[in-house]
Order: sequence, then structure tokens, then C-alpha cells
Amino acid sequence: MKEAELLNERSKKFLKEAEDDIKKGFWDLAAFHLEQALQLKLKFLLAKKIGYFSKTHLLSELLREVKKVFPSLSKSLLKEKEKVEELELAYTGARYLPIKYSKEDVKKLLEFVKKAFREVEKHEG
Repeated sequence: MKEAELLNERSKKFLKEAEDDIKKGFWDLAAFHLEQALQLKLKFLLAKKIGYFSKTHLLSELLREVKKVFPSLSKSLLKEKEKVEELELAYTGARYLPIKYSKEDVKKLLEFVKKAFREVEKHEG
């Protein structure tokens, strides 16, 4: 399996883990898994289209890279900048900060990530 396809498969697994976390009421883990899902989905798109991606963990930085290749996709996702920032915080917060997420917050993040997945999938071909 190519590296890009591996990233895509892992992104889907992280999304599934987030959905399972939500069912269990594990809001903090769900937020982290959502960030991982989107991070890997964006890296997949970049790897598939241009053959490489930045090794960064910042969604905002990945979106800047995506913007160079897919301006309309990046614009669509950056309209919800606060959700991107919240997901970035979930990444570092899961490791280092005492951040708690509510069911409502995580469900909004889930909808955003699912929307992002749909948008990325339109550009995969």
C-alpha cells in the first residue's frame, strides 16, 4: 500500500475511533481522534496530489499548504477557523493540558471533520 493510501486508511480509522469515543462519552479522546483524522486526511490529499506533505502537526499549517494546491477547498475549511483552532488545541491538550470537552463541542467538531472529509474526497480524483 502506498504511503498516501495508508494515510487515508488511518484517517478513516481515527474518524471511526472518534465516533466510538462519542458513543462511550469519551469527549476528550473523541476531540483528539477527530484532530488526528483530519490531519491525516489533509496529509493524504497533499501526498496524493503533489507527492509530499509537511511533517507538521498543525492543521492551520497543513491548510496553508492545501491552499496552494486546492484554493477552494482551503477557503471552505478556513471559513470555520475556530473549529480548526479547537482541533489544534485538542491535539496538544490531549497530551499536555487539562482541557475538557463537552458532548456539544465534540459533536460540532465531528460535523466539521465529516464535512472536511466530504470536501477532500471531492478533490481526491
